[in-house]
Amino acid sequence: MDTKLISQVTQWMKTTDLAEFCYEDNGNCIEIKTQEALPEPAQFECSLTAVTAPAIGVYHAAAKGQNLTLSEGQSVQEGDPLGWVETASKKHKITAPISGKLRKVTAQEGAVVEFGLPLFFIEK
Repeated sequence: MDTKLISQVTQWMKTTDLAEFCYEDNGNCIEIKTQEALPEPAQFECSLTAVTAPAIGVYHAAAKGQNLTLSEGQSVQEGDPLGWVETASKKHKITAPISGKLRKVTAQEGAVVEFGLPLFFIEK
């Protein structure tokens, strides 16, 4: 890439309030970041898998007359029932996506839940 062009782009950046700029021309690409550019978010590994509410509705652990007690530290297998979310028109079944141990249970019987709300955290 032409160094004169790089110099021109760098000088132009100083006259703007941009923190990042990417320029591509004929397969050549330059990326310029100033000190004001936000750092890349930290990457980390987590051994917990969130099981979230599939819809807005009311969480139930078991059908009436049945007892399904889910407690922290309990082992679950992939596909095990974890309850359901009842909406006005449908019951959305919740199952364990992986085998492991329930590390955190935030689901409460009869509680109204929002779509995407974590109900359980399973450690592989």
